[in-house]
Amino acid sequence: MSDSKHSVRNERLAGRYSYLEREGLLPLPVQDGITVVVELRYAAWAGECLNLLQQHSGASISLIGVAMDTDFPLKPLAEAFPGATFIPYEPGKYGVNEALAYAGTSFVALIEDSVMVTPGWVGNLLWPFVDDPSVQAVAPRSSTELGEAREQLHFGTEQELSAYVTHSLGRRQGEWHEAAVLCGSCLVFTRELLQRIGGFDSTLVKRQLMVADWCLRARQRGARLVLSDAMYVHSLQPLPEAHAKAEHDAIQDGVQAYLAKWGLDHSAVNVEEGILPIPSDVSVLPPRPGIALEKTAAAPVPLVTAVVYSERRLMLTPEESCESQKRLQGQQSYGNIRWVWIRDSRRDALPEFPVREQDAVIAVQGEDSWLHALENVAALYGSEIVVYLSASADYDSHYVKRIAEAVLHGSADLVVSRAASAMEEPAPHQGLSPLLPLKLPLERIAHRSGIVPGRITRQKVSGHGLQLEPQPSLAIGYIGGPPEANILPRRSGGEVRL
Repeated sequence: MSDSKHSVRNERLAGRYSYLEREGLLPLPVQDGITVVVELRYAAWAGECLNLLQQHSGASISLIGVAMDTDFPLKPLAEAFPGATFIPYEPGKYGVNEALAYAGTSFVALIEDSVMVTPGWVGNLLWPFVDDPSVQAVAPRSSTELGEAREQLHFGTEQELSAYVTHSLGRRQGEWHEAAVLCGSCLVFTRELLQRIGGFDSTLVKRQLMVADWCLRARQRGARLVLSDAMYVHSLQPLPEAHAKAEHDAIQDGVQAYLAKWGLDHSAVNVEEGILPIPSDVSVLPPRPGIALEKTAAAPVPLVTAVVYSERRLMLTPEESCESQKRLQGQQSYGNIRWVWIRDSRRDALPEFPVREQDAVIAVQGEDSWLHALENVAALYGSEIVVYLSASADYDSHYVKRIAEAVLHGSADLVVSRAASAMEEPAPHQGLSPLLPLKLPLERIAHRSGIVPGRITRQKVSGHGLQLEPQPSLAIGYIGGPPEANILPRRSGGEVRL
């Protein structure tokens, strides 16, 4: 092949990739997604930051918001983003480290709520890890980084920002270089590195110093830090404000603690102007101790009862069924699930006993008894939330977590997930006559404990899938799909916004 044809082919392939990425049609280059921890400081910006993260990060994102101030209003965000987890401010504790302790994915991002992301941001920041396995932390260009990565730009609209990022990606796709330190408002790193060096040193007070210190500790353990030349994220800048004397003194104490920790006494520090001294060679310094990541004991994860059923005969031996149980249990990232299998002993080959002692297998005989057990299982087991799962469906690893948190933080009695259903979604119900009963796919439903959700029957069209006709008094909410689709007029149950 001639050089000219080879060049044309590469250019076309790059153009096709850029189009797919821009349209959100490419999956992330990781299997289990990414946990994004958002530091919540500015109530006026936080909602838009979370909204853009949900829009431009794909379905495999797990959001954790951390209030960084006692006065930060968490409740409106918890209602607007039911699939996210929120950690309230607690004096004397650094909530970011608690959030990082809950990260269950291979990659983690730490972002300030002043950051506005664009399509493809997370994929472009994950590719350097694929390019070179020694890369353990990546940051984009922004106004909050140091040196040549510091770009103080202004955009009138989100469209102007997206156009600039698209142009930058077109010119510098795949380019990155090693950095001595990172300290900006957006940082992506591996969970393996986080477990080795721990969290951030809150005694340094100022965020940039905490991030820089964390990165220097990472370098001491052989991690490579890199800056993405291709990716830019925009960080909104608050107006300068005068600090109270006690706060000013605390910041100065943090600066002195950073300088002393890294043997940089008498050095000038002004991170706002891009001045941050670092050791010339961290490898010759004694390893600095890690910071423990601890989950709080005061906020236990609510118990979810996962009701598993098979709507069709599975040609499995009892041993294979046991392995299937184990796989389903290990697949979900949610940390507190009681598994209940409901089987028709005339049809299913499930084992008589569950894999774990706290779980259960309920065996009944006949279709009618089986459907009755599914309708009333919530009355048998005390838990805050009941989730129905089909053994024939595919669920991503955060499915139970997302739908359970939608029930927990929302006002609906029953929540329906629209996303990635293994059965055909029902037609929109907005235009249906009030006389027609609402029928929902059972495999995509969760509800609060203490209620009988309604009548469960087989789908008449396929004869395989199960559907729920909910009690008219229940308020029903929807997650997944565009936000405007998550309000549907209900009859006596009222309408619910998620």
